[in-house]
Amino acid sequence: MDDSLFLLLALAFLGAILFYSSRKRKKAAELLRTQVVKGSYVMLTSGIFGKITAVMDDRVQLETSPGAKLMVAIGAVRSIEQEPKASRAVSKPTTKRAVKPAAKPNTKKK
Repeated sequence: MDDSLFLLLALAFLGAILFYSSRKRKKAAELLRTQVVKGSYVMLTSGIFGKITAVMDDRVQLETSPGAKLMVAIGAVRSIEQEPKASRAVSKPTTKRAVKPAAKPNTKKK
C-alpha cells in the first residue's frame, strides 16, 4: 500500500510540473507573438536575421537585405532583437604589388 501511494504522489508531482511548465511556455509564446509587428527586427529559429515588412494571419514577410524578402511562418520567429547600428564602410584590402624575382647571376664558364 505504501509503495502504491508513493508512486501515485510521484506521478501527481510530475504531472503538476509538466502542467505548469507548459503554461509558462504558452505565455512566453503568446508574448512573443504580440511583439511580432511590422518594423520589428527579429531572428528566426534558423539563425536568419531580418526586419518584418508585413504580418499576415500565420505568416510574416521578412526583409533580410535590401530587396530580398522571405515569407516565413510566424512560429519560426525565435526572438525580437535590437536592430544593428549602421556599420562603418569596410575598407578594401590593399593589393600587394608583384615582386619581380631577383636576376640570376650569370654563371657560365668561359
